[in-house]
Amino acid sequence: MPILKQKQHFMLFFSIIFLTYITFSGSTSATSQKDQITIVGTADIQGLIEPFEQEYEINGSKVEIMGGGISRIASVLKQAKSENPSGTFVLSSGDDLMGRYFHTFKGKAIYSLMSESGYGVYAPGNHEFDKGTEVFANALKYASFDTICSDLMVESTALEGKCIPYKIVNANGAKIGFFSLMTEDLPLITSPGKVKLSADNTVSARKMVEILKGEQCDIIIAVTHIGLDQDKSIAQKVEGIDVIFGGHSHEVTKQLVRVGDTLIVNGGEEGSYVLKLLLPLDNNHRIKKEEAEYFLIPVIDPITADKKVEAILEAYKAQLPATVILGKTTVEWDLTTDALRKGESSVADLINDLLRDKFSVDIVMNNGGAFRGKKVYPPGNITDTMLHEIDEFSNNAYMMNIEGKYLRQILEHSAASYGRGGLMQVSGIHYTIDLSKQPQVIKHNDDGSWSIEQAGERVSNIGIVMPDGSLAPVEDDKVYKVLSNAYLVTHAGDGYFWFEQYGTDKKNTYTTFYTVMAGYLEKHTVMDPKPVDGRLKVIH
Repeated sequence: MPILKQKQHFMLFFSIIFLTYITFSGSTSATSQKDQITIVGTADIQGLIEPFEQEYEINGSKVEIMGGGISRIASVLKQAKSENPSGTFVLSSGDDLMGRYFHTFKGKAIYSLMSESGYGVYAPGNHEFDKGTEVFANALKYASFDTICSDLMVESTALEGKCIPYKIVNANGAKIGFFSLMTEDLPLITSPGKVKLSADNTVSARKMVEILKGEQCDIIIAVTHIGLDQDKSIAQKVEGIDVIFGGHSHEVTKQLVRVGDTLIVNGGEEGSYVLKLLLPLDNNHRIKKEEAEYFLIPVIDPITADKKVEAILEAYKAQLPATVILGKTTVEWDLTTDALRKGESSVADLINDLLRDKFSVDIVMNNGGAFRGKKVYPPGNITDTMLHEIDEFSNNAYMMNIEGKYLRQILEHSAASYGRGGLMQVSGIHYTIDLSKQPQVIKHNDDGSWSIEQAGERVSNIGIVMPDGSLAPVEDDKVYKVLSNAYLVTHAGDGYFWFEQYGTDKKNTYTTFYTVMAGYLEKHTVMDPKPVDGRLKVIH
C-alpha cells in the first residue's frame, strides 16, 4: 500500500534557495524601510517545534532533508524584524497547539517559544480548542502576542479577557488594522464549548472592515483560519481587505495571489515554510500592491537556530517523556494485517464509531489498510506513540453525500478486496460477504476514468443502522451522509473511485484517526474496543 499521508510537496529550485538565503541574510527591498510594511509568519505549525525529515523537491529531484523547527523559524522572524524594526508584523494563523509538546505542557511550551520567537498577532485555529476552551485560555497566559477573536463570542467563557476583537497599530506612518476569521466548521471539528461563531465568514469580514475603516485605518489585514478557497471567496465578496494571511487548508501559496484588490498568502503546514511580504507604501500610507514582493522561505539549511529559542526548547525537551500516556485500555488491540483485511476489526469499529458520533454522519467507511500498527497491543497504557503507529498515514477525514446505489457498488468492491487493504471497515451500516460468489471487477481506463467490467454478487444483507439500533434496507435513490478518509475520497485509493466521482458536498474535517482518539481520551480515562458486533460478516 502506498504512503497515504496527504501532504503538499513544493518545488524548490536552486535559484529559489539562493534567493531565500540572500533574503534571510539581510537583503531588503529597494524601498526605504520607513515607506514599507513587512508581514512575516507561519500557519498550522501543529506542534511540530523540532526539525524533522521532510520531502522537498530541488531541481526536479525529491530529497529528504531536515526542515522546520521553531528555533530556525525564530531566526527568520527575528531577521525580518531587524531589517524593518518599526514596520514588521509577525503573524500566525493558528493550529499550533497540537502534538507531544501540547499533550505534555498544555500550551505553555509552544506559546512561550512562539513569544520568544517574536510573534505579535495571533488568529487561533480550530485545533487550539481540541482540549477545550479552558486549556486554550490557560495556554494564553504564556503568550506575549495579541490573540484576535474577531468572530468568536467569548463572553462568559474562559477566553473572556484573553483575546481581543481586533488590533490597530501605527507603523511607518500607516494606521494598520488586523482582524481574524475562524472556520465555520469550528463546532463540528473540535470542542469549543460555549464559544460560538458570531456570524458566517462573509458577514464577519464585512463587519470588521466597516469597524476598521471607521477607525480610519489605512491598511486592513485579515489573519484567517478558513482555508485558501474561502480566503479567495472572502476577497471576492468583501471589499476593503488589503491582505489576507491565511491557514487551515495546509496549502502554501508559491506565488502571491491577488483577487480583486486583495493580496492573499497561505502558509502550508508543520513549520516547513515562513512567508514574507514586503509591502511598499505610497504617500497616502496605502499599499502599492503592484510593487509588493513575496518570499516563500523554506526552513532548511543554511538557516541556523536562534540560540535563545533553542535553549528554551532544549529545557522543555529535557522534561518531555519518551512517550506520552494519554489513557489506558483493559483489552488487547489487534492491529494485525489479517484482523483488518479478513473480517470485522474491533479496533476499526471503535475508531469508525468515534468518527460517526463526532460528525453525526450516517455511515463511516474506511479501508482496512488505513489502520496500521501491524501488531497486537496488550492491555495497559495508551500512548501517543501507539496512536501515531495506528494512524501512520494521518489522513484527514472527509464528509460527503452519496446515493445508496453507489454504496452497494462500494461494498461490492470491498468484497472483491477481501484479504487486501481495500476491505472496508464500517460504522452505521452492516453487510455480508460471500466469497463463493462472483467478485466485482473494475478497470482504470487510459483516459483516467474508471468502469465496472464485471458486477459483483458477493454482498448481501446490507442494512443501514437506524437511531433505535434497528437495520433498514439501503435505498438506491436516497442520499446518505458518509465519512471516509482522504486517500479514498481524493485519490480513489484502493480503486474506490465512487467517492471522488459521485460524492457531493465534500468537506475536509481536518480530523485524523489520531485526533479523534486523543480527543476521546481527553474526556475518558479508558478506551476499549468492544467485541465485534457482526456489522461485517464473511462467508467462506
